[in-house]
Amino acid sequence: MKSRGTVKKRRIAKVLSKSPEETQSIGAEIGRSLPIPGVVLLRGALGAGKTTLTRGIAQGLGLTDTSLVNSPSFTLVNIYHGICPIYHVDLYRLEGARDLYSIGLDDFLGKEGVTVVEWSERLSIALEQATEIVIEDAGDDLRVLHIQVFAKTGNKRR
Repeated sequence: MKSRGTVKKRRIAKVLSKSPEETQSIGAEIGRSLPIPGVVLLRGALGAGKTTLTRGIAQGLGLTDTSLVNSPSFTLVNIYHGICPIYHVDLYRLEGARDLYSIGLDDFLGKEGVTVVEWSERLSIALEQATEIVIEDAGDDLRVLHIQVFAKTGNKRR
């Protein structure tokens, strides 16, 4: 017997980006397809393009001035407003679980708007329903994006 609205699947894609502009464009496409509320977990080395991809995701979520999207390395969380709140989180400088809770992540993660988490490997909680993206630097401006998308039957954008 199938249960309604609970079938979980992961769709995996591998996408090649040839420039920062293309990475942003890929991000915009991802942003347009995200469920709300939603979570995007980003991984990749320094300079791989996580913030560029986030800029695109915010664009896809209706943020008109993408120049507002900057790495929140020191503030830890930036909030932008498109068709919903967009929480841009950077966990690079976190020391441990105490720091994670001090930014109030549990107040909005997966509950409101869309949360994009850079350096998500530092996140100490598992999020089964998150879109996961690993950005691999392939030299010069080439990037390989390994994208795992959570899907659930009946899951629609509000």
